[in-house]
Amino acid sequence: MVEDATANVELTEAWREFGNSGGGWENEGGWAAADGTYSTLLPGKQVVWLFNDTWLGPVNDDESLGDSPGLVNNSAVLGGRDGLPDLTITGGTRDDPTSLAGPLWQWNGDGIVDDGKLQVFEYEQGPTDDPPPFNFAWIGTTLVTFDKDFDIDAVTTVPMDGDVAWGVDVVRCGQFLYIYGVESVWLDKHMHVARTRVGHLADIDSWTYFTGETWTSDPGASARVAREMGASYSVTPVEGKWVLTTSDSLLGDTIYVSVADSPTGPFDGRQAVYVAPEAHSGEGLYAPYNIAAHPAISKPGTLTISYNVNASGGLDVIKTNANFNRPRFVDIHLTTQ
Repeated sequence: MVEDATANVELTEAWREFGNSGGGWENEGGWAAADGTYSTLLPGKQVVWLFNDTWLGPVNDDESLGDSPGLVNNSAVLGGRDGLPDLTITGGTRDDPTSLAGPLWQWNGDGIVDDGKLQVFEYEQGPTDDPPPFNFAWIGTTLVTFDKDFDIDAVTTVPMDGDVAWGVDVVRCGQFLYIYGVESVWLDKHMHVARTRVGHLADIDSWTYFTGETWTSDPGASARVAREMGASYSVTPVEGKWVLTTSDSLLGDTIYVSVADSPTGPFDGRQAVYVAPEAHSGEGLYAPYNIAAHPAISKPGTLTISYNVNASGGLDVIKTNANFNRPRFVDIHLTTQ
């Protein structure tokens, strides 16, 4: 089903230009760079992009960030039906922006419109004694519901039974929403799958969890469906199949695709489809991570995905070049076979 994959230069450059020009804010203090890069379609056919750590402008002519750049833990960007970015959305004000999802240190997972409102999974983080840049750990998950003005309408706690971080992807198919999670076990990461009926995502008690054979209301009985997953990944229904896109469990340089007949897999026979050139640029960059699919903007015969890039040297290195922390886009070319 997968022919090959090629860089989507147009979309990657659109985000570069958007960041360089101030993220849609007159004071040029909007989106400059970020990771995360999830997307969903809003009522009215606008695309909203969801980001984690977000650098705020202005961006200098050499694409470095200012001496004291702003940084919020999560943000959104409104785009058109084609996904091209238009306007940065944060909490607070444009003169004093804050994280969109509240004051806690939270990184977003996927989001979806359910029951008429945008709902986004948020992963609370806490500091650890590990050496930077990995001196943090996930300590809890919430589902944040936003109103039409992107103000917080409700916050729902998501269970942590089995140490599964739910919400790395949320997919609507027929009468169900499929909720994908990741469980980290030492040097490996495992896929888990839950589901609920459309309109009931925030009703956590309505969720059921795949045991490997059937569905149960016990989150602790959720089965490890696939292993060697990236920390985030996507599962996308395409022409009656389910297309998994992921990176390595540990930081590598390759994006993989696997195709299954069911939302629960099995996702065997992975195909390496794309090597991130940034990983071999000699600039000390991590790539790819945070793999996310964007079916709402994908053209027929393709599945557009994104991955993130980051500097191994940390925040000070990113300040020298905003491109060290901007998303890249790839088109996976599909066949009907």
